[in-house]
Amino acid sequence: MTTGGLEFRDVAKSFGAVQALRGVSFAVTPGDAHACVGENGAGKSTLLKILAGIIRPDRGEMSWAGAPLHLSSPREALERGIGMVYQETLAFRNLPVSANIFAGREITTRWGRLDESAMRARTRDLLAQLHVPVTPDTPMERLSTAYAQLVQVARALVCNCRVLVLDEPTTSLTDAEVDHLFRVIAALRATGVTVLFVSHRLPEVYRLCDRITVLRDGAFVGTFDRATTPSDDIVRAMVGREPPTRVPRANTSAIASLPHCPIAPLPEGPMTPALSVSGLSRAPAFKDVSFNVAPGEIVGMFGLVGSGRTEILETVFGLAAADAGQVSVDGRRVQARSARDAARAGLALVPEERQRQGLCFNLSLQHNLVLPLAAKQGVHVIDRAAESAAAGAQARALAIKAPHLQVTPDALSGGNQQKVVAGKWLATSPRVLLLDEPTKGVDVGAKFEIHSLIRQQADAGMACLMVSSDLPEVLSLSDRVLVMREGHLRGELRGDEATEEAVMRLATHDVAAAADAGGRA
Repeated sequence: MTTGGLEFRDVAKSFGAVQALRGVSFAVTPGDAHACVGENGAGKSTLLKILAGIIRPDRGEMSWAGAPLHLSSPREALERGIGMVYQETLAFRNLPVSANIFAGREITTRWGRLDESAMRARTRDLLAQLHVPVTPDTPMERLSTAYAQLVQVARALVCNCRVLVLDEPTTSLTDAEVDHLFRVIAALRATGVTVLFVSHRLPEVYRLCDRITVLRDGAFVGTFDRATTPSDDIVRAMVGREPPTRVPRANTSAIASLPHCPIAPLPEGPMTPALSVSGLSRAPAFKDVSFNVAPGEIVGMFGLVGSGRTEILETVFGLAAADAGQVSVDGRRVQARSARDAARAGLALVPEERQRQGLCFNLSLQHNLVLPLAAKQGVHVIDRAAESAAAGAQARALAIKAPHLQVTPDALSGGNQQKVVAGKWLATSPRVLLLDEPTKGVDVGAKFEIHSLIRQQADAGMACLMVSSDLPEVLSLSDRVLVMREGHLRGELRGDEATEEAVMRLATHDVAAAADAGGRA
């Protein structure tokens, strides 16, 4: 298997009773872009942590250019030319770009003082190479997600990176930003940099990579040539089964009684919308937004980055105060000023950033699952037995894969973490479920499971409002699609009207053309 590139030989790692890697072996040819894919829990993250020097394998070895790699720290990995770019941007947000690039590897004068001018000059060269239009002195907090990712690339390149590892780098990027990142990667490959790309987005894998290695349940399944392997074969290798097909929704009768226009007056008949938003504004994010969601309905909200989608969910849930307008649940006005108020009103929010907003990593899985319900009920005395029973029931209902309920969330795969975030709010028995990017950073199998969970809740009568940047996901799940642009609700599409062309035209600029496209669908 020797290639002279990056090689893994019989790499194994266990965490207690959990076998994360089961003797993984594969090789990456020098100068290639090589993908590593698999479901959450397949062992990808563990393998990357070993390559980054964060953890040590129980057995096996790695090599680069024919020389063994025995890495005991991330610093040592960088010194050996291995640079990591993570999905969650790692940055000192209050420091400038140059300080972030050189953090821990600062250039000093012969007198031991920081050589600020040398670091700024080197940073300027790197930013120009990566086509990032900011200065070395720009604070990181002012950078977009895409440019912050490229600063991580610059941090790797400053150490003469020869192997660039990209771990889900595109989950928060727009299409234009992904195009920019891929152009940068292509330019780096032209200089001889080897790329190891980890992603759940198979279209991006096929666009960028030459070969694809699949892991499943901690074991190596195979390495495939992109040019001769259909994407369906990769999915089958990842999940070990045929992907399930969509099952038609069973109960959508109540939806028909909603007015066709989302900004029309509420119906006067017996059907009351589960969620009603009227004239909601919050400067500068969005203005005068009105819509209804019926019991048992899934409404998708789509818009480009900056359209105000996430801010609407946060305002409906009471995490931010509205400047004007009102929110009602089952016809009763809601004035939520906290998550507890929102939960008591029948609202639940699955946030976009599960790592930062959705989970308490210093608490056990059991405590994470019961916290919102306890807060809603105003529990003052903890009943350990009842808490354990409730958490166990929720874990079983959602098929959360964990060794036991006392582990912390970082022991779980991304898909199972997302189930915990959803499960802890479903335990409060909400009337309205708000979902912000519910399948962000999860694999194909977990995505099907989360989609099934959302449909089950809707079929049981829950109103679901879902924000997603994944347009095929929005179209496959939603009964109606609301389209945002520049802080305004530009229109509603339902049924056969909701095509990719019609949605994208509303989300960009051509409103008249979108209406025509919807009429032709």
